[in-house]
Amino acid sequence: MLIPVATSRDILVFRQGDQYLTLAADTLGGIGEKPGDHFRVAPEICGRMTARVCLIETLAVGSVPAALMALTSNEREPTGVRLLAGICEELSAAGFPDLPLGGSSEENMATGMTALGINLLGECERLAWRQAQPGDGVYLVGMPYVGPEVLSHRDALLTPRLTRHLRTLPEVGDILPCGSRGAGWEVQVLEREIGLPVRIDGDIPPQLLAKSAGPATCAVVTARGPLTLRDIAVMRLGIVGA
Repeated sequence: MLIPVATSRDILVFRQGDQYLTLAADTLGGIGEKPGDHFRVAPEICGRMTARVCLIETLAVGSVPAALMALTSNEREPTGVRLLAGICEELSAAGFPDLPLGGSSEENMATGMTALGINLLGECERLAWRQAQPGDGVYLVGMPYVGPEVLSHRDALLTPRLTRHLRTLPEVGDILPCGSRGAGWEVQVLEREIGLPVRIDGDIPPQLLAKSAGPATCAVVTARGPLTLRDIAVMRLGIVGA
């Protein structure tokens, strides 16, 4: 029997006996190489970035990917195949090259805009969340980027591998990937999840907290003590209050 676990995060969580199941989802639309797309990007990149969001959301709570469903609202050939190639590239880069895959494509109607949805099933015995304590620092790992900025800053983005690394650090508590609603929204989610306020430092620009982070290009992270990372920018946002 699946028992839903309430959360404010962008992920569904269920308890089944001594295990937890998670379900992450993300969509992409109007980005690709079709005539109606607003931003021209190779479908392989679209597949990678959509899969990346689901992977990061899953890994952030300590869940391990178990299966992926790719829902392509376009024809299988050539768009669907290219989207799937990007998804497989991202899975391999994240360390899950043999993850079971399923999905569907649109073969009955011609489509003029690229559209993709992904569901990622995960499982774990213990969730890694709601760990922040009063006095913990609150950090922004990575920076918010959206649209063309994502392509021009590809080497500076949060990745699933980096998320996995963060989860191994004993000083790290909660990891909340940021999306279209920005880092400020995820700080509010953190407050609801842990039942504690977060005091934002006075020198943090409000526009930074409000800016869209596109396909999870950064994350709000809590840590006991200073947090420094070698391969990505880290900015202190504030502190968890009592």
